[in-house]
Amino acid sequence: MITRTMSTRTASSLLVAALLAAAFPGLAAAQSAQAYFEFLMARRLEAQGDAAGALAALERAAMADPRSSEVKAEIAGLQLRRNIRPDAEKAAREALALNEGSIEAHRVLGLIYAANVDAINTRAQGAQLETAAREAITHLERAIGETASATDFTLHYTLGRLYLRIGDAGKAVEALNRVVTQNPNSVQARLSLAQAYVAANDLKGAISTLDLIVDDDPRVASSLAQYQEQAGLLKEAAQSYTKALAVQPMSRELKFRRATTLFNAGDFAQSAQFAGEAQAQHPDDLRFPRLRARALYESGATARAFAVLEPVAKASPRDATTQFALADMYNDAGRDGDAERIIRQLLEVTPDSADALNYLGYLLADKGRQLDEALRLVQRALDAEPGNPSFLDSMGWAHFRRGELDQAEKYLSPAAEQLPRNAVVQDHFGDLLAGRGRWQDAIAAWTRALDGDSGGVDRAVIEKKISDARSRINR
Repeated sequence: MITRTMSTRTASSLLVAALLAAAFPGLAAAQSAQAYFEFLMARRLEAQGDAAGALAALERAAMADPRSSEVKAEIAGLQLRRNIRPDAEKAAREALALNEGSIEAHRVLGLIYAANVDAINTRAQGAQLETAAREAITHLERAIGETASATDFTLHYTLGRLYLRIGDAGKAVEALNRVVTQNPNSVQARLSLAQAYVAANDLKGAISTLDLIVDDDPRVASSLAQYQEQAGLLKEAAQSYTKALAVQPMSRELKFRRATTLFNAGDFAQSAQFAGEAQAQHPDDLRFPRLRARALYESGATARAFAVLEPVAKASPRDATTQFALADMYNDAGRDGDAERIIRQLLEVTPDSADALNYLGYLLADKGRQLDEALRLVQRALDAEPGNPSFLDSMGWAHFRRGELDQAEKYLSPAAEQLPRNAVVQDHFGDLLAGRGRWQDAIAAWTRALDGDSGGVDRAVIEKKISDARSRINR
């Protein structure tokens, strides 16, 4: 009776071994039927929610067949699923020591190292991140290169994110496209793919990736709007921000970006309307009255613009951004006396503000009055922030207005070098060079002013200066 019982158990073990050998051909080389049996039991126990029992079964399997890389890899996978990463890494490395081609061991190590990458501070530990990312990529590429893992889209997604971290945008696009192709409605996959397209300087690809699902899933609308802004599609971006607000109706940032985008698109009336609505909803956020006032001013509603901003500025005397915004509007409206008054009031409450000192100094210099005071004010700003190119420009311009060309060049030259696309700075530098008779250099500086940002300069005036300079050269 005992003999028949033992024979039955042996037959059962051999049957299990045969079944497992067929299901897991990598285990066919194992010599212990007991190891096969424990392996199968571990799978069954884990499926029943008994992870501890599954681990115990696998440990018995490893003892029965210590040369089985598959058992070690299975332990590694189980420990990773239990989030016990040190033990998972140890078991995966033991599996690779037994079989360098173990797909599961490479998968486990790749995912562990990918998680480590996410935990690294990019700015403080760039070299460490690079090393960890490349190690994770090496293992995941080995795992994904095999037919069995070719459709494991978790691995493709992880690889895509890692490629982005090391700056390989092309491979990131390739990996993430595989994920999106198989999971077209995955918001996270599409957002990551759009990121990859942007990194590859393909804004069109990023926009198309998100635009396909934005109507069905407006969670992507905010990212889509930002990419549309970058591509210069400002009205489309504003529409996308409106869709994003349907998901986050109280987001101040989305409201501000929508109104700003419309302002930049030249739709000042709509920008002012949205900024006004946001101002009513968020009265403590001074960005909205500032933007609303400027939009009204640009639309020609000058009186309304001042009516919006003046009481806000009066109520917030220490908010420099608001005071500067009001001073700018006064200055643009030809009320430079009011602009000066506002900045002097600001300096009464913040006497050491380098920006306020520079603002007033430049304002006086640009109007050609109180130039000695202008120099003193800007010098105080430079004492606080030596080398600030905007402050250097103000100092150089004040010297230029005094006719001190050597001193003017001392400051304007480095300012122009540091701000090659600043139209005002390049215009100032061009005037200086023309004053010294260096007409060709002056033309180059004025041309840079025309090619740079257009704020604060009159293109027609600069074009005339270039024409006059050329006529002097051709005499």
